[in-house]
Amino acid sequence: MILYRPKELQYYHYKGSDKTEVYWVHFTGGDVEKILDFYKMPCTENVFYTGTSPDYQYLYRQMIQELQLCRPNFEELLSIHLRQIFILINRYIKEGRKGKSSIINTIERATHYFNEHYNEPINIESFAEENHMSICWFIRNFKDVVKVTPMQYILSLRMSTAQSLLETSQYNIREISETVGYDNPLYFSRLFHKHVGISPTQYRKEALSRQ
Repeated sequence: MILYRPKELQYYHYKGSDKTEVYWVHFTGGDVEKILDFYKMPCTENVFYTGTSPDYQYLYRQMIQELQLCRPNFEELLSIHLRQIFILINRYIKEGRKGKSSIINTIERATHYFNEHYNEPINIESFAEENHMSICWFIRNFKDVVKVTPMQYILSLRMSTAQSLLETSQYNIREISETVGYDNPLYFSRLFHKHVGISPTQYRKEALSRQ
């Protein structure tokens, strides 16, 4: 990333042939220096490495969308997104000193992939192989960073989505099962009961009673 502090001359260039994708944010205010110092932003260099987390691109695109739509409180949300970027940078700097930055970036990319494709068939061994990792290394480091195994993480995504659909939609159990990635609604119901503690039908009844 490139960071220019207040009153610094801003100058940089990049080659079109590299097909660089550039995002930039211009921010002002009397507390700029305090905010940058609070998140330990580098003060002796303009260009610094911040890892390859896909969260950066996501947050920049969210900011662009907020600026385009100008919905209520969009300026506050822009500020929150910018602070999220600072937090990611700060986290990378701190964890990078421990020699874990590359591992964390790898796991972050995995969690993003799982969040995007949790309702599709995912073979953890194939995923690791396609991303040039041994299955044992990937599972061990994923659990070390996320505190659950990859399959437990995917199951949690599926079950939390199912809970949301049971609370807010009119989909029947079979439709919800298929939406979150299970062709067999009976198998889905057993997994849901094991994960949540009650059946999908009972969960919907209790959710409706609370509304």
